Amino acid sequence: MGQSTLKIQGMTCSHCVMRVANALKQLAGVQDAVVDLQKGEAVVTYDDAAVSKEKLSFAVVEAGYQVTSQSE
Repeated sequence: MGQSTLKIQGMTCSHCVMRVANALKQLAGVQDAVVDLQKGEAVVTYDDAAVSKEKLSFAVVEAGYQVTSQSE
């Protein structure tokens, strides 16, 4: 299992948080995604054999937000 923290721009409300969390949790291999509006980040726990960091970022972008950085 891997864990990654995504810094996200564009979230303004609880609806945004739900949208990002749902986009991440729909990916095969994602075990959990905790999105924090105040910090502007998502902490994602995932199976790194099943999903890549790039796919995590792509899911956030597809949901309509920007990923400004990603760290372990």
